[in-house]
Amino acid sequence: MAAMACQQLSVRLTQAPPVALLAFRGLRTTPCALKNVRAGVPKATVNRNKPLTYEQAQAPYRIGVTKGWNSWNTSNLYEEGFDGRAAELTFDDLVIRKFMKGTWPGLLASEVIVKRRHNLIVVAALVFRQMPARKLYFLVGYSEEMLSYLMKCPVKLEIQTVEDRNDVVFKKI
Repeated sequence: MAAMACQQLSVRLTQAPPVALLAFRGLRTTPCALKNVRAGVPKATVNRNKPLTYEQAQAPYRIGVTKGWNSWNTSNLYEEGFDGRAAELTFDDLVIRKFMKGTWPGLLASEVIVKRRHNLIVVAALVFRQMPARKLYFLVGYSEEMLSYLMKCPVKLEIQTVEDRNDVVFKKI
């Protein structure tokens, strides 16, 4: 039975013209659709209902003009010399951001900004008012103590609260 099916398939393939075989090879000749090819620029929706914050609404090439950096430190200045500290600071900033997203679940309204001033690390963020002030103050103290222990230097949190998600919406695309 299997031999008969194999024989019928081979007869079909030998009788088929070469053009028909090309259709099964996966050759595509249509031009590619170059939609939204710029990295970091969000794609617009049909109904214009996707909310963006001010930082998300700015294009990546506007960093330093209308949009600030998320990490502020002096390790990448031009003539500071290479001491290998830039990679450590970048990793520390990543740890701080991961810690904040885990400690403040669903409460962060914007990106976490990390600023280094001498020996002090300042972490700034916008937070939703979804919990009582007492719990919010506990989270601030807990985060400052844990981050100070992890980073081995003083850490200060600058938290600002917003009422709801519509307060941080800059525009809708």
